[in-house]
Amino acid sequence: MVIDYFIDMQDDSGHLWLRAWRCVNCGEVVESGILARRRAERYRAVHLIERVTRRAARMSEMLPLAI
Repeated sequence: MVIDYFIDMQDDSGHLWLRAWRCVNCGEVVESGILARRRAERYRAVHLIERVTRRAARMSEMLPLAI
């Protein structure tokens, strides 16, 4: 990973220079905003899985095993 500088064309007010890490092998760019969005997405996914799992467990408790 190396530090690199990028231009983020955020809006009409001008360019925003961005300092980020870039992988010299694959080209992936990582900076604080990207990491924050990844953490938020992972948090939402984990909580969605937990809700679905809890609901499935409640549904299985309500269903009879034999007729």
